[in-house]
Amino acid sequence: MVPFLLDTVITPGGGEAAAEAAKTTTQSTGLFGTWMADHPVMLIVVYCVVLLLIMYFLSIRPTQKKEKKLAELRNAVEIGDSIVTNSGFYGKVVDMTYDCLIVEFGLNRGVRIPVAKTEVFGKAEPNMSNEAPVEEEAPKKKGLFRRG
Repeated sequence: MVPFLLDTVITPGGGEAAAEAAKTTTQSTGLFGTWMADHPVMLIVVYCVVLLLIMYFLSIRPTQKKEKKLAELRNAVEIGDSIVTNSGFYGKVVDMTYDCLIVEFGLNRGVRIPVAKTEVFGKAEPNMSNEAPVEEEAPKKKGLFRRG
């Protein structure tokens, strides 16, 4: 039988020295060793998990904290508190039910409207004067290299 051309192996320099040099060469292993080179699908899975974790900590978790804070504030509303709704109306709580607040709107105090608890944005008194509220000045921050 005649040997096929592709079955022959040509070694550089010939002899045992070249074969020994080929055995001692190191392969670059990367971050996870040769395991990631042998399993490229796992690299994609690890990449997707890392992206999901980043999205969770940058978008979902802060939103959950904000919703929890709003829920605590809505549960703390009592009769007689002044509130502001999501639409910007100020009123005073007159009565409460399980999922609804009876709120008095207007200066004449004759307008009573049921409002869902989920529509309460917070406790706030309306500013009925024509003056702006006094704001405390925050200390001026120094820029880079202590300039301006």
